[in-house]
Amino acid sequence: MMKVLIVLICLLGFAARADDVSGWANTYLQVKSSYVYDITYEKMAVAALKGLKDLDANLTVGNDNRRISLYYKGKVVMVENKPENDTALEWGAMTDKIIAMAEKVSPKAEQRNFEINSIMAQEMVKILDEDSKFYEDADEASGLKVRNHRQFAARMDGDALYIKIAAFNKQTKNEILKALNEYENAKGLILDLRASPGGMLGEAIKIADLFLDEGIIASIKGKKTDEEVYYVAEEDDWFAHKPIVMLVDGNSASAAEVLTAALQEQKRATVIGTGTKGKGTVQKLINLYPEGGVLAITNGFFMTPSGKKLNKKGIVPDICTFGEVQYINNGKKCPPDERENSETELAEAKKALNLSE
Repeated sequence: MMKVLIVLICLLGFAARADDVSGWANTYLQVKSSYVYDITYEKMAVAALKGLKDLDANLTVGNDNRRISLYYKGKVVMVENKPENDTALEWGAMTDKIIAMAEKVSPKAEQRNFEINSIMAQEMVKILDEDSKFYEDADEASGLKVRNHRQFAARMDGDALYIKIAAFNKQTKNEILKALNEYENAKGLILDLRASPGGMLGEAIKIADLFLDEGIIASIKGKKTDEEVYYVAEEDDWFAHKPIVMLVDGNSASAAEVLTAALQEQKRATVIGTGTKGKGTVQKLINLYPEGGVLAITNGFFMTPSGKKLNKKGIVPDICTFGEVQYINNGKKCPPDERENSETELAEAKKALNLSE
């Protein structure tokens, strides 16, 4: 079983609201402590309060060097001096006071008070990186909810077992094991991850462990140098001594890239296709109090076994199918492209496996 050598990053967190602490103070505190980039409490609070306009277009929040002002139908209804110290407690208290006034002057805000926090959180998350998101519930945020179309397919193609992973969910590893057992006479494996946006990153790590008997699968680095996690393979290779080819394209992302990088850098698979999307962030989940909703905040980056960052960079395949098919040497580029329905990658995969049709 794959093991974690060092665990100094918390990947999943939940807001615990103390009775004497503002729910928003708790949220600001957790975001600041978890977010991989530096951010001030003031910036978060101002962004969140701007969300009041989404409740009622008549509500406007003004911000100058010294004050936060609340307007209703163009008239000032509240002015608050900014806290002297940039603390979660003070900004959380101010946020609550302004929300209370908004509910008092705006019938719409009062009627929709059960969704104020969620709407404000959706506005606040916009100032963070593109991978930080707001979700309606924890299952959606953690990838447990899957799309309706089929996520997995397996069949024989000549002497090769062809597996398509459209997205990684909690059943993907078991489905792969079932396919390996059902087609145990397969002489090679084609893992098709083209157009796979990712899914459950933990499942990708487990799958990498199926095909590696040792070595680093991936690592995670946070904003502090001592925050690091290493995932290391230690079980036998379920497909030992048989070749593997992986197909990727410009829409292969996140979990798909983690799996691809692990097998490529450990020399376990040949990668064919185009450059990948370059989405390699780790999110911490923060539950909002009290009505629900989850903030998924970027708090780390996935690294390849050799320590290269995936985010914004992606993976360069061994055989590039962008334009004229070419073998990639160090230093060459392979631009991302949509290749899900292309036959070129499958043809090149069969050549690389050198198996019968």
